Amino acid sequence: NLAWREMAPLWKLPVSTEDRLDPCQTAAAQQLPCYRSGSLSVPLLRQLGRPGILTLQDGNGAPAYALLVGLNEQSATLQVGHSLHSLRLVALGRIWRGDFATYWRAPPGYSADLRDGSSGPAIERLVNQHNQLDAVPAASVPSAASILDTSLRERVRAFQRAQGLKADGQPGPMTFMQLDLATGVNQPRLRTDLR
Repeated sequence: NLAWREMAPLWKLPVSTEDRLDPCQTAAAQQLPCYRSGSLSVPLLRQLGRPGILTLQDGNGAPAYALLVGLNEQSATLQVGHSLHSLRLVALGRIWRGDFATYWRAPPGYSADLRDGSSGPAIERLVNQHNQLDAVPAASVPSAASILDTSLRERVRAFQRAQGLKADGQPGPMTFMQLDLATGVNQPRLRTDLR
């Protein structure tokens, strides 16, 4: 919970000092659900380009949590409490096994099981972001409701392949996070100007 609270100001979330409050519930009320993965790599962290919590494990000891705030080709900067620690990526690889957690801005109406025929604000955002990436002029876009269909799923698959994500055509959190990054949505970013 401490690491989540350290990340909250980056997302302009209120910081609660009460340990009994779940930071993810607080963030979800602000349309910023928590995202967790146990299988990320340094290249994918770099590609995501966003701060997040790394679970660190040295031997068989208890896990420790650090906020990843910077990443470049050689090193990572981790925040623990108010202290910043820089370490080489090889050293990070010895204590980090791929566990990563962050906030993400879910589109209104998003659900994890978007099915064929789904429509609404989440699908509209998906279509608009793909149109922006494909440089489709707004005037040439039909005014009909956007629907998750075979054609849109193929656009999602192509984007996922280009981003190194699992190309399943399902617009999940990682796909939306990468679309936000690719289309310039304002969100916290990792520092890359580390020394």
